[in-house]
Parts: sequence; structure tokens; C-alpha cells
Amino acid sequence: MGEAKRRREMAVPTVYHHTSTLRTNLIWMTGVIELEGRSAGVHHPALGEIKTDALARRRMADFPPLAWFTTEISVPNCLLKAGFYAVDRNTGEQWKLDIGEGTSNAIALNRIAIGFAISDIPVEPWSAHRGYHTAEGAELNETAREAGDDPAKWYVSEQPVDVMLATEIWSSKSIMRPRLERLPAYLVRVKEMVQMCRETPGAMIPPTWIDPAVAARWARQRGIAVR
Repeated sequence: MGEAKRRREMAVPTVYHHTSTLRTNLIWMTGVIELEGRSAGVHHPALGEIKTDALARRRMADFPPLAWFTTEISVPNCLLKAGFYAVDRNTGEQWKLDIGEGTSNAIALNRIAIGFAISDIPVEPWSAHRGYHTAEGAELNETAREAGDDPAKWYVSEQPVDVMLATEIWSSKSIMRPRLERLPAYLVRVKEMVQMCRETPGAMIPPTWIDPAVAARWARQRGIAVR
């Protein structure tokens, strides 16, 4: 596109949902940015299935599940400074293991940011949401600021957000040194995949880390159509 058009598009107020290739195949198949804690487990090439429980991140007592966005294109620090929660099946004891940025990046695989025009989706500033001033919201804000993030730049939605409304996709070629680059052609491909899943019940999109030949063989063994 021409430079003038690109600048006009970039001037549109945009918010980004930050995720990674660990989860994007689920996003493309469902076609939405789901509310926290609602997504299914994902399969990691080294760690096996990883399940995300929003209750591990907050109590979900003061306000309902949300989809989170930020006006910043850079990867939020709170996603880089991650940790694991574990529960002893016998005693119910819980504990947390903090991990460094390098380990967090390795587990997440390639970082991705999906951009949406604020006017196109049902978001509101986090500071205007009823959860912001609750005890749980205050705890989130404090934790974010300690990590170096600014909650004033966050937006939230109480509804899943349609991926077909996305206007930008950014990704990093490097796993260990994330540097996001805008990928217009990938955005087109993503919308094609989402549309395919909507038109073809049972269609599946394999994780990007799976070798295409392995994914095709796995699908055929299960009677799933392969394109």
C-alpha cells in the first residue's frame, strides 16, 4: 500500500491483544479472542498440554472474565515476567514458581500481537470498567506497575472479540529476543483460516510448530479433511 495510506491506518486508535504461537491455532479455530480462562488447553512441543486457568491469575470474585487489550505494541512486561502455579492433588497445597524472561519466551514460542480499531470492537478503558476500583482490580494494577506496565493503557471487553475485525497482526521471528514486526500478508491468511473454520464444521488448524507432513498424517488418521 502507499505510504500515505499506511500512515492513515496507523493513525486509527488501535488496541492489541498479546498472545503467542502457543495459542493462536485455538484463536483461529474459534475465530474469537476469548475471555480469560475460557480457552481450551494447548499442546506445547516440549511440555505437552498446557492448561490456562484464570483462577491461577486472579480470584474472579470482584468482576467477571474479560478479554484484555493494550494500546502498546510492545510485549507487556507482565507476560514476560511469568510463573507457574501448581496444586498438590493429594493435599490441595498450592505454590508458585516464578520464571525469568528467557524461560517465559521459550515456553510461549513466537510472540504475536493482534490489533483492532477501538471503534470496531466492544472495548472500554480498563480505568472505566467497574472492576478497576475493586480490591482485585487494585491488586492487578499494583502488580502491573511493579512489572513496569501501565494499566492506564489497558482496554477490556466483557464479550469475546471477533478475529475477523482485526486490522493488524504483528509477530516476532525470534523466540528468545522478541521484536514484533507487522505482517499484512499473514493477516489476510489468518482471515482465510478463520473463514474456512466457520464454513467447515470440524476443521482444524494445527499449531505452527508442527511439521505440515506430520499434521496432515495425523488429520487423515482421524478422518479430518486436509487442505
